[in-house]
Amino acid sequence: MVSSRVVSTGYRPRRHQDFLHARVRRFNVILAHRRFGKTIFCLNEMVDRALRNPRKNPQYAYIAPTYGAAKRISWDFLKEILRDVPGVEYRETELKAIIPRSDKRDEIRIFLLGAEKPAAIRGVYLDGVVLDEYSEQDPTVFTQVVRPALSDREGWAIFIFTPKGSNHAYEMYRHATSDKTGTWFACRFKASETGVIPQAELEAAAAIMGPEEYEQEYECSFTAALVGAYYKAEMGLAQKEGRIAKVPYDNHSRVTTAWDLGMDDSTVVWFIQECGRELHVIDHLEVSSKGLPEIVKMIRDKPYDYAEHLLPHDAAARELGTGKSRVEIIKKLGLKNVRIAPRLKREDGIAAVRSILGRMWFDEGECGYGIEALKSYERVFDNRENVFKTVPKHNWASHSADALRTFATGYRLEEDRPMKGDLQRYAESSYDVFGWE
Repeated sequence: MVSSRVVSTGYRPRRHQDFLHARVRRFNVILAHRRFGKTIFCLNEMVDRALRNPRKNPQYAYIAPTYGAAKRISWDFLKEILRDVPGVEYRETELKAIIPRSDKRDEIRIFLLGAEKPAAIRGVYLDGVVLDEYSEQDPTVFTQVVRPALSDREGWAIFIFTPKGSNHAYEMYRHATSDKTGTWFACRFKASETGVIPQAELEAAAAIMGPEEYEQEYECSFTAALVGAYYKAEMGLAQKEGRIAKVPYDNHSRVTTAWDLGMDDSTVVWFIQECGRELHVIDHLEVSSKGLPEIVKMIRDKPYDYAEHLLPHDAAARELGTGKSRVEIIKKLGLKNVRIAPRLKREDGIAAVRSILGRMWFDEGECGYGIEALKSYERVFDNRENVFKTVPKHNWASHSADALRTFATGYRLEEDRPMKGDLQRYAESSYDVFGWE
């Protein structure tokens, strides 16, 4: 068991890692190229702080985008770091290391967790946390779950990542670089500057990678377009044309909502108005760990005049427990004009979104999270075949993208809607009004 004696982990930091160990503050944003050694740096920083922590029963967490990634990337590294720590116990099924301290009659706990299930993190206190590949994580994991967990112990956080476009990780980096309080630290390490990777290897990588991918992965560029993103061209054009701006609610136009219904994860709702030929996206709602009654109440409490509510096709499926579909439950909770969007192949739905994005204006304040999700919605990359697959990556950005797909496949534009009273807009051409043959 750990006492007050010196414990060595055998770690010998590189020059840039040593630089970071000497400068970390309470909140740290470290942007570093691939193979820099940022995960090793963070795990050793965490273990060192844990072993020195005078508080009772310290707790720390390493959070990767998924639980599987946490195990694959860091579990063996953590065990290697702790190999000479007396009495350490490993809970393999929980990815948890426990270090008993005989002199304090308590224990240190280190958890490896995945950001895809925030409920597994909620409710614990933390003395410190590492968020690895933060650019691929749902930003609310930190703001709504991790940050409160740090409060009562005044815990610290380290965000490490390579860029994925100008998303929430970029905003975190920008916040850290402009901080005047002294509690934030930010640093960027480009492969062309660190010398960690030999120049010949960098040249070989650049020769087979596209320039955007190389700039993103090795030069830590936020401005390189997100490689593999479905809507990078359309969202880039929206930004260039000023269609991501302040878009107020127009009380002369009714609002359509478009949903993605989560079971074990988030539910997303977009709020969209048709104003002439433009589609004004005025609001965005994403909630997790809430039932349909709470979600419907949030929607009804908003000051909008609703035209209809579009649900994805799977909302019509009946649940075994209740024997009712979610669309039936939503209608019973008081929403009117609820309609199921047609079921299309995913690639057809993505094409439908692309076809309307050029007409869309987004409120940058109310829809900021959803805008970043659309920018970050990307295809899965097959490392074995070195190509992008035709399926999207399921991560924090998927829910908002799927909800907009519900809108694109289900919304009928003004010219496509039946006239009032369900009268046909066009004459029946098979009838010869003049009686001619």
